[in-house]
Amino acid sequence: MDAVRVAAGAALLLTVLEVSGCGRAKHGPTAAPPPPSTAVARLGTLRIGLPSPRRGNLLFTCDAPVTAPRIGSATYAADSLDVSGRRWLRTPQTDADSAGALAPDTLVVRAFEDATDQEIALERGDLDVAVFWPGELSARMRSDARFRDPELGLRSRGVLACVAAAGDTLAAPRADLEVLNREAFGGDLLPWSELEPGPAEGSPARYVVDLTVPGAKHLERILARIPTAGVTRTLKLVYLDQPVVAGDAAMGGWRTPGVMPVFAVRCVVLAGSRRDAVRAIGVQRFAELAPCATGTRR
Repeated sequence: MDAVRVAAGAALLLTVLEVSGCGRAKHGPTAAPPPPSTAVARLGTLRIGLPSPRRGNLLFTCDAPVTAPRIGSATYAADSLDVSGRRWLRTPQTDADSAGALAPDTLVVRAFEDATDQEIALERGDLDVAVFWPGELSARMRSDARFRDPELGLRSRGVLACVAAAGDTLAAPRADLEVLNREAFGGDLLPWSELEPGPAEGSPARYVVDLTVPGAKHLERILARIPTAGVTRTLKLVYLDQPVVAGDAAMGGWRTPGVMPVFAVRCVVLAGSRRDAVRAIGVQRFAELAPCATGTRR
């Protein structure tokens, strides 16, 4: 009987240890908890700062009227109760693409006539996202740890091209284009060579900029610093309101001999703490919110 009592006591102790987690589980080790989810939830409201249609940039001018914003398949209608006209409410939809599925329920959109005022609003926390034209973001903002390495969103339209003399089908010197992009646009433009292969690099050149380009004089001053002693080749820079999508661009009527695309237009998108949400939706979607997404006036 003593042996039976000892065995029963040992069995009871083992049961208590297993229930309390101190003993070995009867059915193998406990499964590890699932890792935390990294999915980005749809935002309720997003405050966005955009260039005003009247705010110029170095490449083109735009006086297009304000239109309803769109993020992927998500469309918006003006909130009739908002006297400021800045609040837009997402309209019901039955089928959404990846960007539309994550697009916020409410957008508060402010248009800024001055880029500096837009930067200040972002720093103060009055904006969640700010979109700037290429080259206009200040050096101070580019060096700010909160906004360093900004997102760059490719626009669906807008090409900076070189036009050469008849028979000249070679590309402009790469080093010259890098200087122009860095000093005039802060490196914001996308080299066309990253979209499609181009012709072989040609001989050194001197440059003129089409007078319809708003920043023509500024661009010419930068390019004039490039040594041109003994150079006889001349290239003309022009801005073309043409699609950037590879298929459309390659088949466009403007792709004639001597017309060589060198840059596509990208906007600078600063998002601060909302960067993950912007990336999930797609930086390009925010670049398209800037005015004249479907065409520009020069």
